Amino acid sequence: MAAGGALYWLNEADIIIASEDAQFFDPHVSYGMVAALEPIGLAHRIPIGEVLRMVLLGLDERMSAKRALEIGFVSEIVTRDSLWDRAQDLAERIAAKPPAAIQGSIRAIWESKDQGRSAALATGMYYTDLGNPIGKAQVVRSEVPTRKYEVR
Repeated sequence: MAAGGALYWLNEADIIIASEDAQFFDPHVSYGMVAALEPIGLAHRIPIGEVLRMVLLGLDERMSAKRALEIGFVSEIVTRDSLWDRAQDLAERIAAKPPAAIQGSIRAIWESKDQGRSAALATGMYYTDLGNPIGKAQVVRSEVPTRKYEVR
């Protein structure tokens, strides 16, 4: 279960995978509290109607892993038994890439969420120039062994 403040952490995640029995909800209003930071972050990730539904229904409804996948909140559902192995596999694949390329890409993408299209593209160009200097050798990529996972 990911509820309330845990949603704040998920809003900061670059990739979210879930087990098939995962549930998401925000209980703030059920306890008479204003839900603000978590749903504001969610509104940048998922459709506003889904955010409002989660906030207004509070403890009365939970979003399933299946629904979270349908709306793009999670990118993959795996069995509970394979969740940590899959997360480790993704982390290793990301960590094997050049750190400057990963960091620049992540910053450019997240910063673009706070800008209009033209400003976002200009920011993206800045990171592209910074991370792809002319005359530098290209990275020689060795193949990483593939583990088979069913993406649902």
